[in-house]
Amino acid sequence: MEVPPPMVSGSEPEFVDEEWLSKRVEDILSLYRMSDTMGQRVPPTAFVRCSRGGKTRALKEIAKRLKSIVHASVIFVSFNESSDISSWEQVDPLGALCRRIAFAARRNRKANYDSDFAKADVKPEQIVEWLGRRDPRILLVDEMNNCNSLLEKSIPSIDLAEFLKDNFLSKEDQYLVFSSHIVSTVGQLSSYMDSGSSRPIAIHELPLIRNVLNAVQVFKWPELNAGKALFYGLVPALIHIARLEELRKTQHLSFQKVEEAIDVCVKDGLVTDKSVRYLLANFVDGEKRKVMKPLHQFMNTAEEEKLRWIPIYMTKVLDSLEFSAPS
Repeated sequence: MEVPPPMVSGSEPEFVDEEWLSKRVEDILSLYRMSDTMGQRVPPTAFVRCSRGGKTRALKEIAKRLKSIVHASVIFVSFNESSDISSWEQVDPLGALCRRIAFAARRNRKANYDSDFAKADVKPEQIVEWLGRRDPRILLVDEMNNCNSLLEKSIPSIDLAEFLKDNFLSKEDQYLVFSSHIVSTVGQLSSYMDSGSSRPIAIHELPLIRNVLNAVQVFKWPELNAGKALFYGLVPALIHIARLEELRKTQHLSFQKVEEAIDVCVKDGLVTDKSVRYLLANFVDGEKRKVMKPLHQFMNTAEEEKLRWIPIYMTKVLDSLEFSAPS
């Protein structure tokens, strides 16, 4: 049975341009045709961008394009949105992944994840058997960072990494693509795949807007100017959300994740006068070590040791810290 590509909204403007999309797909197909050897390990591809930065849409666009080019099972799964990973699933991330692969391959296209698959017991062996009849294959995993087990080396995190390597990476005509808020998730997943050393990763940032006048046309926002664009970090997805807020007079950009991250910082005793001073200094020098770890997801982090603040998130974090810091 064919695995259909994910649905891509036709009502939203494009967040990635044709040049970028074509180049990334070309890169992926080049790696897809490789296999592990004694002197070479195939790198998976990771796309990195801040929270609400358009990663899901970009992966869907890539999946759709791949499906139109290559004769393979192109499987898109997500640990976000309607199939967000539940707290009880965190102890078994491999089982969580297998449930989502089974959902992507469902025969009944009208089936609902929450009601039909969220509690399903899908074994890795079942997925391996199903995959065995469907070579070649490409797996795209949205929001890999939501698997908390990847924060530290453990049996569940190693099981997940080895399953991905063995079934989607190490052989020719198999490939793995995923997205993450932060670069650290990328490196950790890589290190768990191969004992003793890290597998290389092909890391790409999503594109930023390069021309404000063009963005005015794309987002149908005559009032958009350089200042506004910079406030949203030049991130197309954030600019789109801001435009929707202006048109509909409602809030579309949720700051719930910011509040949750601040709560974690306070609970773990990370919020001090020194940490706040470091946070402000990071706005200038971008040094990763100066920023409380739960806040990394609100920055652009394509470089391992550098973070770039997005002003809309910076202002919200500082506002939240003002009211959350212990007295």
